[in-house]
Amino acid sequence: MLDQKVIKDYKALIFKIAQEEYGIDITQVVSIERMQAITSYPNRPAHVLGVTTIREIVTPVIDLRSALTGLSFNNTDDTRMIIVQVKDKEIGLIVDDATDVTDISLDTIQYPKLFEAKNVSYLNGISKLDDRVIILLDIEKLLEDITNLDELKDLKNKLD
Repeated sequence: MLDQKVIKDYKALIFKIAQEEYGIDITQVVSIERMQAITSYPNRPAHVLGVTTIREIVTPVIDLRSALTGLSFNNTDDTRMIIVQVKDKEIGLIVDDATDVTDISLDTIQYPKLFEAKNVSYLNGISKLDDRVIILLDIEKLLEDITNLDELKDLKNKLD
């Protein structure tokens, strides 16, 4: 069950994966970058694409579309890499588009019963804003669920 007491009003970066809109707390976002060269490495999960260098920092890169839907990203003019700070490490998240920053008010957040039945601790709720439905993610919990953050940390430290 979600810990609803933790959730409060906040600003969220909204991004798209396929036709769905997702939101993450803007305080965890370091930057939004255009796609750039990614160096892959062996024995990595399919959704971990490799590493890239952002402002001279070696940054692991995750295909968030693959992690959430099982489908690989399509590199278009709108494709973006969102650099987030998680546990003192920067991680790049590939998304179809980063669209805007918006205020998410607690009274717009709903917690469907489905959340209780499934192991979806990375979902903070669903926000209904006018005609938009935004899936709110706890990016730290999501990354813990889809990859081993310590493994990414070790890789980054070896490359620094």
